[in-house]
Amino acid sequence: MTSGRGTEQRMEKFDAAFSRVQKDLAAQRFAAAHARLRRLNEAHLFPESRRWQYHAMEGHLLHMLGELDAALPHLRASWNIEGAPHAVRVELLSNYLMTLHYAADVSDAFLREEHGAWGRIFGDVPQFSHEKRRRAKIRIGYLSPSLSEHVVLNFAVPLFSGYDRTGFDVRIYSAGGADDDVTDWIAGMVDGYRNLAGMPEIAAAAAIHADEIDILFDLAGHTAGGRTLRIAAYKPAPVQITGIGYFDTTGVPAIDYVLGDPVCDPPGMEELFFEKILRLPHTHLCFTPPERFAPYENIVRRPHMPVVFGSFNNFSKITDDTLRLWAEILHAVPEARLVLKNVNADAAAPELMRARAARADIDLRRIDVRSGTRDYLRDYLDVDIILDTYPYQGGGTTCEALLMGLPVVTRAGTRHGARFGTSILYNAGLGELVADTADAYVERAVLLARGGELLAALHGAVRRMMRASPLMDGAQYVRDMEAAYRMIWERYLNEEA
Repeated sequence: MTSGRGTEQRMEKFDAAFSRVQKDLAAQRFAAAHARLRRLNEAHLFPESRRWQYHAMEGHLLHMLGELDAALPHLRASWNIEGAPHAVRVELLSNYLMTLHYAADVSDAFLREEHGAWGRIFGDVPQFSHEKRRRAKIRIGYLSPSLSEHVVLNFAVPLFSGYDRTGFDVRIYSAGGADDDVTDWIAGMVDGYRNLAGMPEIAAAAAIHADEIDILFDLAGHTAGGRTLRIAAYKPAPVQITGIGYFDTTGVPAIDYVLGDPVCDPPGMEELFFEKILRLPHTHLCFTPPERFAPYENIVRRPHMPVVFGSFNNFSKITDDTLRLWAEILHAVPEARLVLKNVNADAAAPELMRARAARADIDLRRIDVRSGTRDYLRDYLDVDIILDTYPYQGGGTTCEALLMGLPVVTRAGTRHGARFGTSILYNAGLGELVADTADAYVERAVLLARGGELLAALHGAVRRMMRASPLMDGAQYVRDMEAAYRMIWERYLNEEA
């Protein structure tokens, strides 16, 4: 039996050691943090009540170190074992579900099954009741984790700025984060704004319910720890949609629809969602470029000699399988180079990526690995062809690349999250750059690199094609979205209780 003082000393030792792990993590010393964590675990210092914390940290560090397959069992265990407080447990579950999309060998069926865990946790939470009402204006609420500068805003702005004010009343809810100039700008576009930061989920849901929202649109899904979904689980609005910021089913019983389109969600995809698919006729994404694109508006591109491939996605999206395909492309185009630009300014990421690239048989003399920077658009000038990631495709980065005049080669998958890059390219009139298999992906990249005249022509046309496409026709996008709102609202009003 351990004495009270012995237990106290053991906890003091654990807290001191775990604090050092956290300091290494904060400083992005992932390898050092991982080594400390392993020693802590091997010394059996983790109290049983905090085993979840070990698995959460182990999973996160392995993911940061590029060992995703090893990370996933720990991330799954972190929310699936006893000990974690309920609020922490559901956040860990959302983080696990989000991370699953980075893995190459996770099946569509398994993804759906794992998302179903959310319904089992939240399926019996009390839900608000609603009185059916027909008003002159349909009241739309948009729920976001934060309204500060974020890529999701680049796809949501038309919904805030261009809506029919005679037929719709629009409110925005921020579920966290401090207000700033971006918040003020967005709030000034709509009929109402409320910051729900710091409120318990049930209280936040009550505030939305009190505003008599007809249709609530969740813009985040399982990003940001699922905070918005924890609010939506209480059904503060009679009709609820998710989309734009997430790329899969949520598993939340209170969510009625997921936003999609005919390319991203062809017939047969219904079985992958707990929600109904609400397909817009063209694209479910519409891109509004931020002001930082202005200096590059009139650039004239000429292919580099030799050609330069690039990827500007989060390094976490780059699987080992993808690196091996890029190695094949570089072997087939012997003089070509590869620029990898991270989304985040992660000091440790470039060296880790170089090590992974070397293991994938990429000659490090031909690869330029760069950390994230604020003026990352400048780096697009150093590249000729963008290579998309798989199965977690680029969304905002793909739109940015097209607007910078660069062709993007992507591989089509079999689920929404592995097809939104495909939808973007088809909507831009660039469907020929979409490959159905890994071999075809390599083939298209190689042919494009070798086709000097074709590549030059694309450099001259891609930006124009992007701007003329449904992807940047905000007015049409809003009309399509509002037609969908009217349809599902009428459907709800006409449903029998």
